[in-house]
Amino acid sequence: MRPLRPALRARQPPGVAHVAVDRRSAGSTGRPTRTADRAVIALQPGSPVPWAGSRPYHGVLMNPAPNLVLVGPMGAGKSSIGRRLAGRFGLAFVDLDREVEQRTGATIPTIFECEGESGFRVREREVLLDLLAGEGLLLASGGGAVLDPANRRAMAARAFVVHLHVELAEQLERLGRDRTRPLLANGDREQVLRALATVREPLYRDVADLRFDTGGCAPPVAVARLGRLLDQRWQRAPFQPLPASAPTTPDDLRMQRPSRTVDVGGATPYPIRIGPGLLDDGALLAGPLRGRQALLVSDSEVAPRYAARVASALKRARPDLAIGEFVLPSGEASKTLDGFAGAIDALAALGARRDACVYALGGGVVGDLAGFAAACWMRGVDCVQLPTSLLAMVDSSVGGKTAVDLPQGKNLVGAFHPPRAVIADTTVLATLPARELRAGLAEVVKYGALGDAAFLDWLDTHADALLAMDHEALAEAIVRSCAHKAAIVERDPHEHGERALLNFGHTFAHAIETAQGYGGLNHGEAVAVGMVLAARLSEALGLAPAADGDRLRALLERFGLPVDLPAALDPERLLAHMRLDKKAQAGGLRFIVWRGAGRAEVLSDVPESAVLAVLRAN
Repeated sequence: MRPLRPALRARQPPGVAHVAVDRRSAGSTGRPTRTADRAVIALQPGSPVPWAGSRPYHGVLMNPAPNLVLVGPMGAGKSSIGRRLAGRFGLAFVDLDREVEQRTGATIPTIFECEGESGFRVREREVLLDLLAGEGLLLASGGGAVLDPANRRAMAARAFVVHLHVELAEQLERLGRDRTRPLLANGDREQVLRALATVREPLYRDVADLRFDTGGCAPPVAVARLGRLLDQRWQRAPFQPLPASAPTTPDDLRMQRPSRTVDVGGATPYPIRIGPGLLDDGALLAGPLRGRQALLVSDSEVAPRYAARVASALKRARPDLAIGEFVLPSGEASKTLDGFAGAIDALAALGARRDACVYALGGGVVGDLAGFAAACWMRGVDCVQLPTSLLAMVDSSVGGKTAVDLPQGKNLVGAFHPPRAVIADTTVLATLPARELRAGLAEVVKYGALGDAAFLDWLDTHADALLAMDHEALAEAIVRSCAHKAAIVERDPHEHGERALLNFGHTFAHAIETAQGYGGLNHGEAVAVGMVLAARLSEALGLAPAADGDRLRALLERFGLPVDLPAALDPERLLAHMRLDKKAQAGGLRFIVWRGAGRAEVLSDVPESAVLAVLRAN
């Protein structure tokens, strides 16, 4: 066997951190019961467990674990699914084969050529043990990593293990053009894969906490389904409530009030993480990263408070990350083509490649502009939304709408560009001005008005708690709002039908904002007025009872929101702006109306005379 070249030998892996394993409870395969740092629910051997795949379970159930590990044969999707799944759970993604190559300074085929498979397995074990000594990691293991008992023991002790399964026919199809696999370099591929499966499949089944079949599943679909299963079966860390006297640092808050996740499904699924202290969670923030470059976009109000924290958290998780920063003047007046050009210039200055990521740290203006820049740079790079206002958390950060304004109207130049993740740190709401809090509550009320009358009742009951910024009430309002929007976006991502319902009150609102030059009512306040006008239009058209409109108006007033059209605005001028609204069609004006609380619908060809009458009467 030829020795490795000096340059390769010089980049040997660093020393291996040892993983403590309780061997007293290990079974015949060397798989330990995980007693050291996780709560154990004991089951009798062979007890059936309702999971994906129905094999008898021989270990533990619902154990907290600091890492996720994917095992399975080559071609099962460990890397493609793992990268997306890491973003879903806010974990740092590592492909074990690529990490071995990086640490060794040689490709896997070269290592096989120089040291044989046994030499490669030694290196693989050293890297795997080193990685699993840490936490916050999603590790896509190599197909043969389970052959080493030490690897299986480390996986069992330090990770929740998912076995990704694929049938042979689909495995062959997926690997058809792959010439990078040393074990497939010679001989009949089908025979080789069958032989490998005979040895490895029992080991996958033994080490796994969960078995998931990836056959016939595109990676985004597989991630959405597997993510839901993991939500039910895996805990990242044990929950330990703090005593009442404990300090409330971001780390303390994350333990005291764990985050909640709302999944947005569809062709491009992504998670919405909601909870306290998330802007300091480096592993969560860095989870969606695919490359080594990030642009942090913020505004002059938010950046001084949070930009350094976010950058520091990212650097802790990814020391190799190059971070650029672009700061806009705060306010809607900055959401222009000039502001967009500034963000593009910042990406160019960073030398951003196709695997770069844009982080949008701020309210709706920042999220819209940063998302649009991400959509356009090199025809689309990743974006992570970090909303810092209630309005952005419940509305603009979710759904992938990105845009800038023109003098002729709002959001006229834009694109649909779903984020890789939305991470909403609820602790930032403590510094939100009262006016901005109320503006966000207008969008929260909207979800009840358009499709959930019971949510309107809940808001009425909890209005005082919401205005007092009670954390639990705000978190519940955010989760319910995001869940409502996520369900609609999943069914209609590009607003060809049902998604238009989310614009309840917005045709009036956008006309008001444009007429005032974005210097009068803010967006949430304009939406509040717009919803009252939409309810009155529905009443005038004979669609809804006046009592429901009165109830909506009273709830908005209770939240301290305006409900009347500013006197200085000319109805004719507002109507002219509505003709330019994106929701207008060739046949005439289109409005979101309702037939009472919780029952909105799209109505086309609304007579302009009816709209003018409502504007003049308000």
